[in-house]
Amino acid sequence: ATYSGHERVVELLIRHGAEINLQSSIGNNALMLAAQEGHERVVDLLLQRGAEINLQRSEGGTALMYAARSGHERVVELLIRRGAEVNLQCSDVGNTALMNAAGNGHERVIDLLIRHGADVNLQRTDGGTALMFAACYGHERVVHLLIRHGAEISLLNIDGSSVLMIAARSGHERVVELLLQRGAEINLQSSISNTALMLAAQEGNARVVDLLIRHGAEVNLQS
Repeated sequence: ATYSGHERVVELLIRHGAEINLQSSIGNNALMLAAQEGHERVVDLLLQRGAEINLQRSEGGTALMYAARSGHERVVELLIRRGAEVNLQCSDVGNTALMNAAGNGHERVIDLLIRHGADVNLQRTDGGTALMFAACYGHERVVHLLIRHGAEISLLNIDGSSVLMIAARSGHERVVELLLQRGAEINLQSSISNTALMLAAQEGNARVVDLLIRHGAEVNLQS
């Protein structure tokens, strides 16, 4: 009922003893499903009836993380207003609500999370950041928004890759250009000595290769 947004049915079930915080075998509960699907009135009802707002799934996901991933701005705002912790991380890989929103290009949700204290430079267990997620999927406007709010382009993930390397490997020319304009180190090498140019070349991203060379990438560096 919560997944489909049937508010009256949800209220009826609760009145007849349905356990609000009961979790499935993988940790889903009614609040998470309603938040994921953007059912604001059902989310509000569940919270009024005592749903635990920061309850986590088996891998650590929360209602806020799922609402953010799906881009449900009004649900995100409601959850934050009722006490959802914006910087909670999944226990498996360390994702946050901001990372989920960034990877899916939800600008308004990102802006909302940041205004309520989301840490733009928080890193996953593998070192990934919200900025890296946005760059990987080519969300140029999100990359710009995150940088404007203090996202560090110099942070590296666990294998020493930078956000520029990630964007170059993924072939996102406009994101690469934006990062270069913001001072990304073009000839930085990862822990296995790859550069942004090498990664773009390996993936056959000719336009990115051309862009990097025009901006001074060294073509004779060795990995």
